[in-house]
Amino acid sequence: MTHKQIIGYAIAGIGILFVGLATALPTINQFPAFIHAWAQADWYSLAIGFQNNGFDFFHPETLIYNKQFPGRWRIDDFSTITSVDFPIHVYIISLLMKLFGTTDPWVFRTWTLLISIAGLWLLFLMCHRLTDNITKSLVVVGVALTSPLYAYYFNNFLPSAPALAFVFSGLWAYVVYSQERKRKYWYLAVFFLTLATLIRTSQAVPLIAVCCFEVFKLIFSKERTKFDKMQILPVVISIVVIGVFFKWNAHLRAENGSLFLNNLQPAQDWDDVHNVFEQIHKDWQYRYFSRPQYWLVAATIIGAIAIVIKRRKKLSAQSLVWLAAVYMFGTILFFVAMFNQYHDHDYYFLDSFFAPILLAFALAIKQLPELKNWRKYAIIPLLLILGNVMFNAAYHNNRDRSNPNDRALQCSINYEGSDKWLDSIGISRNAKILTLLAYPQNTPFIKMKRKGYTEMFFSQDIVDHVIQFNYDYIIIEDNIGDKLKKIDYKPERLEHITGNGKLSIFKLRHEEH
Repeated sequence: MTHKQIIGYAIAGIGILFVGLATALPTINQFPAFIHAWAQADWYSLAIGFQNNGFDFFHPETLIYNKQFPGRWRIDDFSTITSVDFPIHVYIISLLMKLFGTTDPWVFRTWTLLISIAGLWLLFLMCHRLTDNITKSLVVVGVALTSPLYAYYFNNFLPSAPALAFVFSGLWAYVVYSQERKRKYWYLAVFFLTLATLIRTSQAVPLIAVCCFEVFKLIFSKERTKFDKMQILPVVISIVVIGVFFKWNAHLRAENGSLFLNNLQPAQDWDDVHNVFEQIHKDWQYRYFSRPQYWLVAATIIGAIAIVIKRRKKLSAQSLVWLAAVYMFGTILFFVAMFNQYHDHDYYFLDSFFAPILLAFALAIKQLPELKNWRKYAIIPLLLILGNVMFNAAYHNNRDRSNPNDRALQCSINYEGSDKWLDSIGISRNAKILTLLAYPQNTPFIKMKRKGYTEMFFSQDIVDHVIQFNYDYIIIEDNIGDKLKKIDYKPERLEHITGNGKLSIFKLRHEEH
């Protein structure tokens, strides 16, 4: 490595770290709130669950007895165990919580932040392998890091960012393998992409794309290399590991139910198609990328296509452009299969289109001519201005997503310190609690350090079921009195025990037991 490259790598590393910290630190100890607080709290509770079950990796649990699937909260599953994608990420966080002696959100968020930064560093290394240019590589990473969507989930509780970090790692290893044909990089690529698939099933697409591209090269490449039988072994191991875990997860789901989605969500009719695209256009399009980023990526790809056409250069079967094409095709198939999830779940873009767009962007920027002499220095201020504009877009997106009246935020405030309060009034930590209209479902139980039943919707049908469960106490937030009028929760059957100004505790009257 030359002295110039060392300086470039140092600048890249410092830049990724600085921008990452500037983005993440304002929320580093923020409890799950705002958009997708429900899913955030569910994943947060898994880390708590591993401490409750003695770190039994193969029986992950949250704090809820009545789960979303299959009964839509209407069934008492008698267990808090749940099926979930391979929870190694959350398991490590739980161990760190044990090590630091706290379950505060900063432990979870910091680990996610570190994994994300590591993934971005490997994305930079991949881009540098492709472009052999520090500036071009930093532009690609800068777009990724300042994407409003990625900046929000960069240190979040959801597994999308950690899984994406392993996708970046796998793509880096595969690019190195495609250039050097050293087995260890193939093994690393399959390992990282398998881990990404286990953590987030949607990330099976890059693993499949890489394997398909290898087969494609064997069939169509004029520069064929001798078939390496040892390529098959890690792929077979990957398939076996994924298959075994899939079967175990299905067993957990059948025995205990699940809080997490496990089925396809395609469009049912043209109304679905219209509604989803309308929602994306209305709320998500400038959450995925900011306007300058769309223009930058689109102009780069169009410019690269024009340059390739002008040069009349044919793509060989070895070209990674074919990998990007296969990857994007697989992503589109995933988009069709999970179409309805894109209506409300912006993070599905991270699970699908984000990485292949960045790969295509990196391959396109590679085609742009190198700037020489004074021009390569003159463009630096322009890139810094553009970077600042993109960072501000990400920063303001994070700020705009916060809301002091957010229902999830108010719930976490109301239940703050409730564990000690319940201890002080003699309510056992083994007591089963029913929380009425507390959103999101796991937040009260994380705060109370207890387990129980949830009913967070204004649904009379669900209320009629959960009110009959075998719980010890009912807790209702004092500031939702008006909302309670929307449902009949049989208040005449409840006996008020006590309250603390934010929460009121009830139990069924003696004759109702």
